[in-house]
Amino acid sequence: MINLLDNSFSLPNHIRGRNIYNNVIPTVCNLKNMLEKLDSANGDESTLKQWEKRSYTAYRIDKMKDRILFQTTEKKITIIKEHILQHEPNEWGPSCIDIYLVAYVSQQTKPGKQAFIEYVMQYGITDKLNSAHAIWQVGKGDGVFLGILNEDGTVKDWNFFRQWVKGKTQPYSTNKTFQVHNKLVRDEIPAILEKNGKRYRSRILDHQEFIFELKRKAYEELDEYAQAKNQKEIIEELADLVEVIQSMAEYHGVTMQEVEKVRKQKAKSKGRFKDRVFLVEVED
Repeated sequence: MINLLDNSFSLPNHIRGRNIYNNVIPTVCNLKNMLEKLDSANGDESTLKQWEKRSYTAYRIDKMKDRILFQTTEKKITIIKEHILQHEPNEWGPSCIDIYLVAYVSQQTKPGKQAFIEYVMQYGITDKLNSAHAIWQVGKGDGVFLGILNEDGTVKDWNFFRQWVKGKTQPYSTNKTFQVHNKLVRDEIPAILEKNGKRYRSRILDHQEFIFELKRKAYEELDEYAQAKNQKEIIEELADLVEVIQSMAEYHGVTMQEVEKVRKQKAKSKGRFKDRVFLVEVED
């Protein structure tokens, strides 16, 4: 028997190539209300409000409208969940992917709205508080409606999420297992894997994805530096951080000489961090 509450499965930050940080800001219309409006309009989506049409498009309802019209809520839910699993994640709009993002954040940090909002703001998914609230409201609400999320945003149906991540078919016809990474790696990693006889899947990021993943890489390397246990590890992690910073500079068309010039100017005008000064408060 499959344990639907088993959270031993680690959710990756991509769903089969779909970046869950991009195109995730919805209009505030939940799936349940949109389906009710569609029934009352006898399936005529042109009568839906603009925000309702966004939900309609996000879930590709046009591909299954005839199957769900005037069905019971339970039947609708079953059809929609099957529909989600049978299609590629890149086909889905914000509302659908928001469900996954809510689940991912709840596993990576902690459950609840406040932790979710802090995460999406910190990682640059949006810099607008209203948008952060909208992602949570729609993602959590639709996930609860479909019976795959709990009220606090945690996963309720792990079997569904496993299938969503892995897809109906596996990328390789082999009995070997594959470890999911879904992260930016150094340029020579594919060649090293091939040399070691390892099969792998990779793809080239577009410009928007690349700078986003560079920022995530900076957080990752900074975290690894914070956890370094000896001088050798500290040096290695600092070197990785410098490599990421240099890649960021190159992406923005900036040389490290320009960065160093500004660093020196700031050091001269504001000082460095050698004296370990910790500012507690300042008079208004």
